[in-house]
Amino acid sequence: MYILIACAVIVLCIAGVSLYGNLRGIPPSGRMPLSGQEFPEGFLWATGEDAYQHEGGNLNNDWARWESQEPSPIKNGDRCGRAADFYNRYREDFDRSLGDRLMGHRIGVEWSRLEPSRGRYDEKAWRHYEAMLRAMRKRNFTVFLNLWHFTLPLWAADSGGWEDPRLMERWEALVARCAERFGPLVDYWSTMIDSQIYALAGYALGELPPNQRDLARALEVYRILIHAHGRAYRIIKERAGAEARVGMIYFFFHYQAKSFFLDRLVKRQTEDIFNWKFLDALHAGRIDVNVLLGPSVREESGLYRGTLDWLGVNYYTREVLSFDPFTPGFVKRTVCDKYPATDMGWEIYPEGLYRVCREAARRYPGVPLVIAENGLADERDDRRPRFILEHLAWTHRLINEGVPIFGYTYWSLTDNWEWAQGFAPKFGLYRIDRKTMKRTETASARLLRWIAGHNRLPREEELAGILDYRSRR
Repeated sequence: MYILIACAVIVLCIAGVSLYGNLRGIPPSGRMPLSGQEFPEGFLWATGEDAYQHEGGNLNNDWARWESQEPSPIKNGDRCGRAADFYNRYREDFDRSLGDRLMGHRIGVEWSRLEPSRGRYDEKAWRHYEAMLRAMRKRNFTVFLNLWHFTLPLWAADSGGWEDPRLMERWEALVARCAERFGPLVDYWSTMIDSQIYALAGYALGELPPNQRDLARALEVYRILIHAHGRAYRIIKERAGAEARVGMIYFFFHYQAKSFFLDRLVKRQTEDIFNWKFLDALHAGRIDVNVLLGPSVREESGLYRGTLDWLGVNYYTREVLSFDPFTPGFVKRTVCDKYPATDMGWEIYPEGLYRVCREAARRYPGVPLVIAENGLADERDDRRPRFILEHLAWTHRLINEGVPIFGYTYWSLTDNWEWAQGFAPKFGLYRIDRKTMKRTETASARLLRWIAGHNRLPREEELAGILDYRSRR
């Protein structure tokens, strides 16, 4: 999530070669009316945590080492440290989610805990994650489990990370062990989260570990991660059962071109490589990424063809792109500062969720979608209620139009470690006191509780009575 600027500039050395769309005078997203829209019976209301961002105590990986550098690469010099202490407080957090009438929950596993040195597993850590999953089952949650998100054990990072062919063998072994041990406890398997961000921002822009600036290497890691997903998919199906539902959670921007002909060129190239080419490969079995005057990747393989049983959509904001010969890569990101924004300066644009999901449904027919992450940094909690309501109103419209969305996940249950942004952004439905780790409910938590309990959106006239909520927009 934190890679907003980096991802917008991923056109470093990239120039587009095809046209797509023309939007003049970009307007703000229109407010969707709230009229008590009802969601389908069984619609899944969920939230969740991430391994590194919430657990705390993860010190044996490349991210923890990166954070320890001087000068600090993290905003305010923060260190992840205890994070949200979820590793120790997961039961109480699950109870909060359950009390909020949510029916689904996502966690992740931390590779560096499970395999602290090459080929050596930590049985205590495996038992701990198994206990987490059983605690979710006990509360009748629909269980989402993610296997990898950005961090690598130090032994893996020091041997070359994903560029080391030996790591794929360890990845396969890890996935097989997870599938065998956790299989009966998991409803939806995610092999990885935001994989294209890792490849592009980590290897082309140097914005996160391993902090490289080599576009050819970035595309190679992009390709390797497609293979890693394909192998994980086959292994889970073999070890956990053919009925296992395996997909991935993927970050999307809604991109728009500002107006000029060349704006549309850079917009199309950025959108293709960031939003779609990775997933296209998993659907059609063909990688086709071409950088003008630069490297390209083309291959076909049955290994990863048809390996999306479901797709988790992470959506937060849009980016308006324009051609600028004086910026790196000739791409300028326009900040729509006249419209509502989050504490991180991200524009609040709910209609973008609608447009991203419509396109995903068109490109990947038959693949069910879940809104896997949707949220905002809002310390005062004065924009979050309207943010949730409007994104859900657009989600309701998608369902009415036949887009196969089966659930909505707010990100996240509690405040968390927001990668290079540190602890400053407050995404949680529950605030966390950094000293005591005490959780404090927000108005938005009460709102989502009401929505989940009624399986519908409130009408405008109901809002004040539900939460003592007054719109400040």
